[in-house]
Amino acid sequence: MTHSMRPDDPRLNRHRVFASDADLHELIELLLARASCRQLWLFAFDAGHRQTGPLMPIDDLPDSPDELVDTEDLGLVSVSRVLADRAAKICDVLDAAAVVLVWERRGSERFDAQDLVWARALAHEAAQQGIRLRTQFVLCDEGVRQLTPDDYA
Repeated sequence: MTHSMRPDDPRLNRHRVFASDADLHELIELLLARASCRQLWLFAFDAGHRQTGPLMPIDDLPDSPDELVDTEDLGLVSVSRVLADRAAKICDVLDAAAVVLVWERRGSERFDAQDLVWARALAHEAAQQGIRLRTQFVLCDEGVRQLTPDDYA
């Protein structure tokens, strides 16, 4: 892993409140720095906007969030549905009130079609699952950029 995790940094204090999008942007830059591969990171936050639980990377994502997978518990459903279901379960276990998604990929900071289709699909599925999705970011070669609903609507 080429990420620059610095758990001793005082800005990563486990009691720190990440109330604004700027706070979240800084957190992602501190923990992940620059993209090294294509994956999704799940950050969970409690009701007080403090990060809770471990930082969870999800790799081996298909090209499309609509790709179907057969699961024992959900049956034949889209990958985005499975990811949202698993995020909901993680939130339950961690007693998390909200999640932030970070789409890591190589390339420029310009959003590409794949960024937008994944962000749209996960926002939709999170809403269907009752997950509070605070925001989404893209982590690329040039740094971190926030993906807003206006970007992927």
